[in-house]
Amino acid sequence: MTIGHVTASGHVQIQIVVEDSNEGTHDVQALLDAGFNGALALPAQRIAALGLKRRGQVTAVLASGEERNVPTYRATVRVGRTRHSAVVAEAGESLVGMRLLWGFDLGIQCIDGGKVDLDRLS
Repeated sequence: MTIGHVTASGHVQIQIVVEDSNEGTHDVQALLDAGFNGALALPAQRIAALGLKRRGQVTAVLASGEERNVPTYRATVRVGRTRHSAVVAEAGESLVGMRLLWGFDLGIQCIDGGKVDLDRLS
């Protein structure tokens, strides 16, 4: 199933659906970050708009090596046809990490406009 595309600058952009606190659904465009071992990161404004409940906090290690404590939340997220309960970390941009894609076969056509396909592993 195609869930995204590769941008001209080489970023992998995928579409997911996040449920808000009233079980309404919201399409979210996010970048795939293979170096992020969490599930999902969203900006604070998006988290507030979704009405997500705070779960706690984690210490995140950024690409620069800097450690930062960030709030976490719980959300129901749909990737392709699969629905997950996921921990959402607060961040500056929307990112999908490897934990959300665990158990899937990910295919990326590494060209401008290339397809991003995701299939559940048996």
